[in-house]
Order: sequence, then structure tokens, then C-alpha cells
Amino acid sequence: MAFLQIISVIIVAAILIILVKEKNTSIAYLLSILTGTFVFLFVLMQLNEVFNAFQQLTTQINLSLLHLDTIFKVIGVAYITEFTSQLLRDANLNAIALKVEIVGKLFILLIALPILIAVMEVLIAFVPS
Repeated sequence: MAFLQIISVIIVAAILIILVKEKNTSIAYLLSILTGTFVFLFVLMQLNEVFNAFQQLTTQINLSLLHLDTIFKVIGVAYITEFTSQLLRDANLNAIALKVEIVGKLFILLIALPILIAVMEVLIAFVPS
């Protein structure tokens, strides 16, 4: 049911943006940003169930919460980076959007570094000396 609600809001907002765009592009752009932000926040609130499922899974398979926390941070940075980049592209700021994507990738690399180090340590442990 939540899916139908958000789709309905998106359709109404799209129609409103199309109608307003003919008269005032600034207001249409602002409505576009507000709609995108609303959808993004709505989806984030729905992800609470996914986080709970992952936490139950980690307790069942005895996975380190540090690694799960890192994975969630990487996913969060990826979504926020993509959302910001698309907003900038909508505003015809492609050069800045590209820079945002590069910064997001660098942050993902920094956040995932502990997992990469753990994998390397496991691989080194398997190599005979």
C-alpha cells in the first residue's frame, strides 16, 4: 500500500511540475527538488524493516556487526551520492555532478577499507609461508 501512495504522490507532483514549468521554471525546479527529497525520505523510512531483517540475519549467522555497519554506511553513501548527483544533473550542473560521484566513490573506498583489510588478512593466513 505504501508503494501506491508514493507513486500517487509522484504522479501528482509530476503533473503539477509540468503545469507550473510553463509559467515559472524556478518554482517547477523547486517542486522537483522537494518531490525528490520527499521520495528519498519516504524510502529511507521504509528501509527500517530491511535493517531489522539484516540485524536478525547477523545474529543467526554470527556475522560481525562492524562489517554489517560498514556495509550499511557504504549503501547509504551510494544512495545519497546518486540522489545528489541526479539533482545536480536535473539543474544542468553535470560537471559538479561528476565531482560528487567521484567524492562518493572515494568515501565508499575509505569506509570499506576495514573490510578490505580483513579480507586481505584472511587471504594472507591461507598462503603458506
